[in-house]
Amino acid sequence: DLIQKQTGVVHGIAVTPADVAKYRADMTALVWSPRSNVDLYGDTASVAMYDRMGVQISLGTDWVASGSMNMARELRCADELNQKYFNKHFSDKALWKMVTQNAAFATGFHKVTGMLKAGYAADIALFDAKTSKSYRAVIDAGVEDTVLVLRGGKALYGDTNVLKLPAIDGATCEDLDVCGVAKKACVAKDTNNAATLAAIRTAGETDAAGGK
Repeated sequence: DLIQKQTGVVHGIAVTPADVAKYRADMTALVWSPRSNVDLYGDTASVAMYDRMGVQISLGTDWVASGSMNMARELRCADELNQKYFNKHFSDKALWKMVTQNAAFATGFHKVTGMLKAGYAADIALFDAKTSKSYRAVIDAGVEDTVLVLRGGKALYGDTNVLKLPAIDGATCEDLDVCGVAKKACVAKDTNNAATLAAIRTAGETDAAGGK
């Protein structure tokens, strides 16, 4: 039995109910990577079974070669599978918890982050809810819908008009157009000018073009 207390298991596909019972007994979390699973294996973990048996489920992107390029796309993939193949077993809130509270427990950071709670690190993302509401706003969000990202209470990224607010202190961050929405990314500020957004974009474009 390789499963020990508070283990985090990635994928967890080839299992039986008896195996999953051991997960629950040892407070083991499942890290679900649906996009990569379907791409590589044509199937994914029996997450409804895991949930019914009391196993905590978090969401992970696996790797870019077969998985999602970011957590927002992985969340949309999980939602699509939930809608089409899992008979809407998971509520919007349950899916949201997979990328917040449950993810913190799966990685052992649940005493530091993953919840909006006094004494916790202020790692917070805000999303535009003009169209979709409540937890659905997070699930439906595109890259242009991320209004503000804070790490430890410090602005990293967000809408230009939000970062310019004195309380946010992001007016000097670098401009970035995201799908027609004016954003700012605080790369230089976050790295004490060791890197800039412009330098990162240039390096990425050079690499994509096959340059050195």
